[in-house]
Amino acid sequence: MVTHNDAAAEEDDDDVDLFGEETEEEKKAAEERAASVKASTKKKESGKSSVLIDIKPWDDETDMKKLEEAVRSIQMEGLFWGASKLVPVGYGIKKLQIMCTIVDDLVSIDTMIEEQLTVEPINEYVQSCDIVAFNKI
Repeated sequence: MVTHNDAAAEEDDDDVDLFGEETEEEKKAAEERAASVKASTKKKESGKSSVLIDIKPWDDETDMKKLEEAVRSIQMEGLFWGASKLVPVGYGIKKLQIMCTIVDDLVSIDTMIEEQLTVEPINEYVQSCDIVAFNKI
């Protein structure tokens, strides 16, 4: 004997797809989503940042010209060195303050400092590096 509630339950079962097959509407919606994601990634350009770095020498006897040459010798895709100046720290020691522009998706400043500026042979001149300013362009 089928009651009204049992008949309604059977009709609801017809709407449930136990095998997970996509309907035409679901396939079309998925394709549209994929197309819109693809279009949005094409339009998005990689950002740039301007970074000001303080580079401190070991002591007052460090050749600052060689220190700057060593820093500028780091070449990477998306890294562009800019202006620099020597800033007095104290006791006759000066630090190199240098500007660079980076393409955010290609260059990590933290990685560059850890893996290039503070390792051999550059660490002969460089004691430490600090990011003074980091601005999105």
